[in-house]
Amino acid sequence: MGDLVARATALIATAGSLRDPKSLFALLCVTIFVVYGLSVGRTKALVSLLSIYVAYVLTILFPFSTLLAARIPERYDAFALLGLFFALYAVAFMLISHSMRKTRLTLGDISFFHVLLITVVQVGLLASISLSLVSEQMSQGLLGPLTKFFLGTRPLWLWAAASLAILPLMKSRSRE
Repeated sequence: MGDLVARATALIATAGSLRDPKSLFALLCVTIFVVYGLSVGRTKALVSLLSIYVAYVLTILFPFSTLLAARIPERYDAFALLGLFFALYAVAFMLISHSMRKTRLTLGDISFFHVLLITVVQVGLLASISLSLVSEQMSQGLLGPLTKFFLGTRPLWLWAAASLAILPLMKSRSRE
């Protein structure tokens, strides 16, 4: 396990210049998301994944986007959609979590690898959706060379398809 973490850290470190403060901040954010994802377990990770889908659909289909854009200064237009997405995500997460409160699956119900896989796909989908809601120039500034893995219709579709493809792997271990 330690060797896997060391290799992953080396891969992340070589992906971008660690002398750049934006790269360090992005690495810190990814690390926080991964640690958070591993700590919440399978159920919360799947609820979060479902909430991302719900929030994205509601953001794209939001009927008052022109009214919202008219009330917010032009330089904050991208942040308005992003803020709407995260607000809808939080609401969807709370509602779905509350409805699933009776059954809770933890890391003991599923392997470490599967929880890590859910977390990676969740972070990738969240990053891809977030970057699709802001300008391309801003996205390039945030991720630099890693932008090609998250920005555009193809990466967004691939992250969404990956989240659907991993669902069959998420069966809990049978208890005997």
